[in-house]
Amino acid sequence: MKSISMRKLMAISEVKGKALFSKNFIIMPIFSIGFAFVMKLVYGSMAGDEAGNLSGYVLSIGVVMNICMSGIYCVAASLAEEKEKNTLRTLMTSSVNGLEFFLGSLIPVIGMMIVVNVILVFVTQMSLTAMQWFIYLLISTLASITGGIVGMIFGIFAKNQVSASTMTTPALLVLMMIPMFSGFNEVVEKISQCLFTGIVMDVIGDFTGGIASIDIVSLMILIVEIIASILIFLYLYKKNGFEA
Repeated sequence: MKSISMRKLMAISEVKGKALFSKNFIIMPIFSIGFAFVMKLVYGSMAGDEAGNLSGYVLSIGVVMNICMSGIYCVAASLAEEKEKNTLRTLMTSSVNGLEFFLGSLIPVIGMMIVVNVILVFVTQMSLTAMQWFIYLLISTLASITGGIVGMIFGIFAKNQVSASTMTTPALLVLMMIPMFSGFNEVVEKISQCLFTGIVMDVIGDFTGGIASIDIVSLMILIVEIIASILIFLYLYKKNGFEA
């Protein structure tokens, strides 16, 4: 197993963190919060006294949007930008291995998404029990990790930010639309149950009914998707010549 240099890991995390807070990318988590806020207002005015029952749905939409926009799109575009500026090649020549780059790139974006996911609970005025908070943080974090890694995989293939946007858009639509429309078709529902975004929406949606649980199958799917995405990224990182 390759050793990890904490100096290199912290240096990569610092660079990635600054990139995420640049004007090109910080708009995405802000948009997720703003969209959830607007949905809460709209549904609140339409549903009246029943608005509280829609808080779970609004929260799940906000979390999925945060995972897709901040996790997948921002990470892919950021990595593509580094390829444009040849920063990635510079990292390669400085003997940064795939695991160091992987962890250094993932830590800042996961931290940001966790903070946004917590803010979304208060924005949507969703009341959670201690157990629901635990499950919420667990499944949203696992899904955020998968989203971030998927974004890195897209970033490996993208030549620039424009191509990153073009490549991620179909994936974002699939990951957001399938869970949203899963209640209208049995086949779509089955597919949604196999997607990390679909699992997040189902679990958070159940909070409205006072349910605080996640079945073992869904949890295992989340873990398997994380492991699979990690292996795919490390393989592509090395195959594409980014690791000496």
